[in-house]
Amino acid sequence: MSAALFSGKPAFSKAALLGTGLIGGSLGIRLRERRLVREVAGYDRDREALALALRKGAIDWAAPSAAAAVEGAALVILAVPVMSTAALVEEIRPALALGTVLTDVGSTKVEITRQIAKLLPPGVYFIGGHPMAGSEESGMGGADPALLENAIYVLTPSTAVPPDKIEALLELVEEIGAQPLLLDPETHDRLAALVSHLPHLTAAALVNNAAGAADKPLIQTLAAGGFRDTTRIALGNPEIWRDICISNRRVLIDVIDRFKDVLDELSRIVAQGDAAALERFFQQARHFRRQIPSRGRGILPELYEVVALVADTPGVIGRLAGLLGEAGLNIASIEILHVRELEGGSIRIGFRDAAQQEAALRVLKAAGYRAHSR
Repeated sequence: MSAALFSGKPAFSKAALLGTGLIGGSLGIRLRERRLVREVAGYDRDREALALALRKGAIDWAAPSAAAAVEGAALVILAVPVMSTAALVEEIRPALALGTVLTDVGSTKVEITRQIAKLLPPGVYFIGGHPMAGSEESGMGGADPALLENAIYVLTPSTAVPPDKIEALLELVEEIGAQPLLLDPETHDRLAALVSHLPHLTAAALVNNAAGAADKPLIQTLAAGGFRDTTRIALGNPEIWRDICISNRRVLIDVIDRFKDVLDELSRIVAQGDAAALERFFQQARHFRRQIPSRGRGILPELYEVVALVADTPGVIGRLAGLLGEAGLNIASIEILHVRELEGGSIRIGFRDAAQQEAALRVLKAAGYRAHSR
């Protein structure tokens, strides 16, 4: 069915996609549109999601069961919530062929790696995977291969996996447009807890804190700008985040306790009215935050940014892009900044080099826009 799509020689002739949610669906679309496998068989317990995956081109055909999907597959993608993964592997185990590579897309790795190692037959290999991409949307309806573009894609193979299998999956990750990063499961879970899991828990806690206060209508009116942007990730799929917390709870407890220490120290210096200590606190945060490159969704070369202050009028983004395009400047990223306390109504535009950044500043200022570099 997908033979007409295929060009080149794939490392994995057939892939089985088990789970057609946001990430699974995005992976399937990218695999097919870039002709990286000969066919993608799909299965999802949600038959409507599976039918949508077929219509959106994430799979070539819908299998009646998970076992039927994996028959003859050289690559099996486990795109289900973390706590459901081991049971799914147990279900498909009899249908796995010798040499098959299994990978997942879960946000935690230690527990699932341990569980799957006990289930796999000899000659079948598991390489943990975590595409660090997402959206406030969920399900196959939100699937978009652009989510994977330049995203950090962590792989956590064990020492038992043959190097050629690891290399094949690394190449596939690069071909889908993501940036592979090899880590051991323990390091992945520790770092993910700090930069991914704790921020989500904090965002959810901020929202629940505001939701539990009085004057809820006024809070909803005022909760724009910084609050909205800070808490956007609280819109994530509750089922997925429930499983992340449970499967990585040992690391998360340590990270939460450390965060509580930071909050306790902040509370102390606020209570004391210690202006110098408060300024040091915010300076330290700003200094470290500025060292984090503006890299879109993943590992990209450093971007050179211009911020243009604009009025909230229809077509303003198109006019800015048109001006820059006519000047021969290539926009690497563009973002609407909603945090009015920081930037005003503004558009942040990224370029690949300083020369384009400077040229963009000249073009925008000549057109009457207030703009500055970052």
